[in-house]
Amino acid sequence: MTGTSTEIGPDLVARARNGDPEALRALVARALPVVRRWALVRTGDPTEADDLTQDVLVQVIQRLDAYGGTARFTTWLYTVTRNAAADRFRRQARRRRLEDHPRAPSELAPDPPAAPDEGADRSSVLAIVGAFFRELPPRQREVFDLADLQGLTSVEIAERLGIESVSVRAHLFKARRALRARILESHPELVEDRT
Repeated sequence: MTGTSTEIGPDLVARARNGDPEALRALVARALPVVRRWALVRTGDPTEADDLTQDVLVQVIQRLDAYGGTARFTTWLYTVTRNAAADRFRRQARRRRLEDHPRAPSELAPDPPAAPDEGADRSSVLAIVGAFFRELPPRQREVFDLADLQGLTSVEIAERLGIESVSVRAHLFKARRALRARILESHPELVEDRT
């Protein structure tokens, strides 16, 4: 196992749980990019993702003994991240309700993606797809990220999310269909250039 590996094996978790400070540092270092990616998928906002990542890593350190070892550590880590994101969204919604001035719908809607020039470069296309990705329902974002961006199988995703494989495939189908429809609707030239 090299120092640059992001694998979080059971031996590392066990050493961290037994109070080895080096193992705990290594565990946090390896968990950080994984949690940050999931946090970004859940929130759609880099600043929110950074805050959520910090919250999750603090919880992981404090609750490491709660990891039972029956599932892979990354499965438990994903559950902690998903629950922390849900808690954060609930707190934010409660805070917004307490605010006395309603927000205009235009303040809540995401900024529309910029129209690409004829020879759209990769970053423009990624920005457009990223904007539409953030519009997907949370479960579809999770499944799309895990399947198409991280390369997990439907069985692995089902285990991680605690749902059936058939549900994973249904969410993935809906996410892909929604993204394609939004791209076709707003930027048909992108699809034409790539088919």
